[in-house]
Amino acid sequence: MQNFQNHPLAGARDLDGAMIRLWDFYRKYFVGLYIISVISALCSNLISSTIDTNALMQATGDPEMLLSMMKDIALPYSLLMLVSFVFTIILHAWVLGKPLDENYGIGGVLTDSARVFIPFLLAAIVMGFGGIMLTGIGLVMLVLPGLFAMFYFITVFIFALPVALAETRNTATIISRSFSLAHKNLWPNMGWLAVVLLIMLIASMVVAGIVMLPFTGTFIKSIANPEEATAMLEMARNPVYIIMSSLAGGLVTPVFPILAFIMFFRNSEKKTEEVIHQADEERVKVEDLYPKMPDKE
Repeated sequence: MQNFQNHPLAGARDLDGAMIRLWDFYRKYFVGLYIISVISALCSNLISSTIDTNALMQATGDPEMLLSMMKDIALPYSLLMLVSFVFTIILHAWVLGKPLDENYGIGGVLTDSARVFIPFLLAAIVMGFGGIMLTGIGLVMLVLPGLFAMFYFITVFIFALPVALAETRNTATIISRSFSLAHKNLWPNMGWLAVVLLIMLIASMVVAGIVMLPFTGTFIKSIANPEEATAMLEMARNPVYIIMSSLAGGLVTPVFPILAFIMFFRNSEKKTEEVIHQADEERVKVEDLYPKMPDKE
């Protein structure tokens, strides 16, 4: 494991410190973060535009038609998930590596991303399956336990990719280490995540409303009127909307990986201190080179 003590996202002790580091990092490295996020959003929006959402909604009352539609959209949805997954890794790799090496470019990003792709994919499948099962059980019993289980697994999962990039490429270790880091300060971790996700949600709604304004007149109108909502689905295929949506979405996307590393560094600091302390204890001292004098009676 490298020493990341000098990373600009390390050292946050409270939520105020975390928000300051998040904003400073966002501003300083905005160009790189924005370019990666816009490319990711553009690819995702282009793939999404090929999916006939209107036909899918109309087929909800016909099981056979719905099954047929699901088969038709299986490939584009799989491709959409793959693109999102790949760019998530790339963005996290860039957040970790760029501040430590100004020459860290596309080659380094792709190399680091490729190294963790399979281990992180396996960890994501295992953790995702467990999260879905626990959330489903919670929702069947009561709504609130299900929502808590879902948010708990999001809190745990946020550590997985930083662990894979900074510590280990062993899938089992990624999973166990993610749980360990999440539980080190569980309630503060969940609180930090809740605050940032709320900010991201509000920002995303504002940005979406601004982007849709030229097409629907008002964001509220598109929600209140079902016919306008249907037109909104068709709007998603408009090339102008795809470009505007991608440019706007790139403003919000980088926040999550920045927060992930802030939380990772904060919760892994104790481990680093323990390793340093252990190394100091095992280091050979000058007095160890000389024979010990017998104790005086």
